[in-house]
Amino acid sequence: MEAPIPRKRWLDRLLDLCAVLGALCILAVCAIMILMSLSRETSIIFKGGDDIVAWLCAASAFLVLGQTFQHGGIVRVEMLLEAVGPRRRRALELLSLTICLVFAVYAAWALGTFAWQSWDIGDVSQGQIVIPLWIPQSFAVIGCIGFMLAVADEWLRVLRQQKPRYQLAQEAKLAAGDFGETV
Repeated sequence: MEAPIPRKRWLDRLLDLCAVLGALCILAVCAIMILMSLSRETSIIFKGGDDIVAWLCAASAFLVLGQTFQHGGIVRVEMLLEAVGPRRRRALELLSLTICLVFAVYAAWALGTFAWQSWDIGDVSQGQIVIPLWIPQSFAVIGCIGFMLAVADEWLRVLRQQKPRYQLAQEAKLAAGDFGETV
């Protein structure tokens, strides 16, 4: 009999949604780059493609932060953590997650404030197409909030003396025989 598949929590679904949005941003970048290439060969003008691509690249980078962290894709100091005993490892893990959480809270607050100010003063882009800047800035805010929630979730797991998800993901990778690019 197989073990039951754990139910996805609301945070997992939120991070999955952010990752899907990030992937769609990359797909849109690909489509726009193709359209820009075709527009150079024809007389059709594609205004603002560079601006849109830049906004989509930034959005995709921020939107996947939470899920990347949760799955162990963000660089950590694993060699140091493996060199110490379980008690010290937990203390170092908690310390590093606390520092990361403080940074994530600050980043979400700062980017949120920045986007709010852009909306408040009616700031618009200065490129070939004019759109309110709070729109592309919102994706960075959403991504940072997802990252902050993912870090807070792992911080709570370590506080409850559970293994963090990124460590479980790393162990599953190694157990499956995947020894490439361990962080």
